Amino acid sequence: MGIGPADKELSFVNCTGSGCLIHRETSGRYVVSHAAVPDGQLHAATLAGAYAACRGWDAVLLRRMNSEG
Repeated sequence: MGIGPADKELSFVNCTGSGCLIHRETSGRYVVSHAAVPDGQLHAATLAGAYAACRGWDAVLLRRMNSEG
């Protein structure tokens, strides 16, 4: 799948409208990535934390787009 270590199985949880992907490892930890940040990923202990990470990425990407435009 391209996210996380090869020894961890990931299950798809959700893809937000902004391109944020949330997966869950077999350990229960959430792995968050974003389509606009191909090499980046964050880990969260809870689903709420995963969604917060998505909101954080969205805010950073929005600021970046506004400064370029």
